[in-house]
Amino acid sequence: MFAAMKRGLLPRVPALLLFAALCAGGCSSSQMGRIDRNRAIYETWPLEVKQAVLDGRVEPGMDQDMVRVAWGEPTEVSISPAGDEIWIYAKGGDPGGAYYPGSRGGMMGGGIGGTGTAIGVSTGRGGTVVGTSSSVGIGIGGGAGGMGIGIGGGGIGIGGGGIGGPIMSRPVAPDIREVVFRNGTVVRADKP
Repeated sequence: MFAAMKRGLLPRVPALLLFAALCAGGCSSSQMGRIDRNRAIYETWPLEVKQAVLDGRVEPGMDQDMVRVAWGEPTEVSISPAGDEIWIYAKGGDPGGAYYPGSRGGMMGGGIGGTGTAIGVSTGRGGTVVGTSSSVGIGIGGGAGGMGIGIGGGGIGIGGGGIGGPIMSRPVAPDIREVVFRNGTVVRADKP
């Protein structure tokens, strides 16, 4: 221990322990980056506000700077009919839509040098499609619309296309959180 003190390592130990505790506590690197970029103002806040920001919480009474450091910039800002400013944070989600299963999967079947039948299995975001196709001859791309290599009529296609039309994927709603400000101070915030 005395050797560590002589080399000047001991004063760094509490800082390293604090950093490790913050990372283990669920603090993201982007959140730590926001704190570091706003260190001067962050250091002026009361201890309970600093802890809330470290924990990624937004609580009533916080100002806009505190919310920006805790959660980052909002995705959208709107004004309510009562004049409250509403910050909206949206993360994730998928609008859904057409998915063409031919972009993944492979073809199997048939034989070398004759008429064969290919079976296509394709999986992806829209689900799984199984289909069949016949082709004649030996060649590259012998699978059903495949971009793969066909051996034999229907052959084995590596990375070939699937069969069928588009599959409609279901939309997935984004995770949305709101922070409501009245006169620049948080009056309501959704939980993270």
